[in-house]
Amino acid sequence: MKISDAVTGFWLTKRLNMSKATQAKYDHVYRRMVEVLGDKDIEQVTSADIRRFLDALRTQHDGTERKQLSKRTLHDYWACLSSFWTWAEQELEIAHVIRGKVKAPEYKESPIDPFTNDEVRRIVEACAETADKRSRKTAVRDKAIVLTLLDSGLRAAGLCDLTIEDYDSGRGRLHVKHGKGDKERFVTIGQRTQKMLWRYFASRSGAKPTEPLFISGSGRKLDKMNLTHLLIRIGERGNVQSAHAHRFRYTFAIEFLRNGGNVFVLKELLGHEKLEQTMRYVKFVESDISESA
Repeated sequence: MKISDAVTGFWLTKRLNMSKATQAKYDHVYRRMVEVLGDKDIEQVTSADIRRFLDALRTQHDGTERKQLSKRTLHDYWACLSSFWTWAEQELEIAHVIRGKVKAPEYKESPIDPFTNDEVRRIVEACAETADKRSRKTAVRDKAIVLTLLDSGLRAAGLCDLTIEDYDSGRGRLHVKHGKGDKERFVTIGQRTQKMLWRYFASRSGAKPTEPLFISGSGRKLDKMNLTHLLIRIGERGNVQSAHAHRFRYTFAIEFLRNGGNVFVLKELLGHEKLEQTMRYVKFVESDISESA
């Protein structure tokens, strides 16, 4: 069976259990695999082929130039391949060419770097004005986005995937239908954020429940790249470095624990699969308390 045919079978089994973002990542890896290795019979693929493919993945075209992939991204791509061969081992009864044979690329977790209270204040204020202090047309939307990230700890993709019907204004909570690992969960937001969403929706009268919760200036769904650029620009106006979505997530988690939140509850709110992932924040808070004592 050709690799491409095996991939078709994999998707017939797995697609419903993956979020759209995860599907896109897996699909990218499998398409690149066929490009690099050729559409050979899957039974002929060896561990050496996988190593060669991972080496080819270390750089990839972004349209005009080749850029180096992070070690974390390479590790994630290795996981996509391992998942595929785990399925093939069970479904096609062929040897697993990765498990115990191709070592996962190692990477170091990025350090937890939450915003300070002053940085949060400057980011919120920067939503309202341009660099030359003029009022911004998207000020209400941008402030709603920033406050939602701070209150919920959502990943960038999770925020962008929200629709209007995912927001329960009566309970002040958001329904994350397809989190990482395609897990669903609910996250709550505070009254200040609810009020800003109320103001934002007032400018979108007639919007359908299935429309995106946040849209771009052209009325389209706000995607991860749009959000990344938006947050960076807001950070620059507020003189805050590295204002990416994950720093909002760090800030949410740290503040939750500092205010007496339970680590098991935090695990569910963040959508972590393993408690070890959440314990990073516990260790950060414990270290922070120890240094300030």
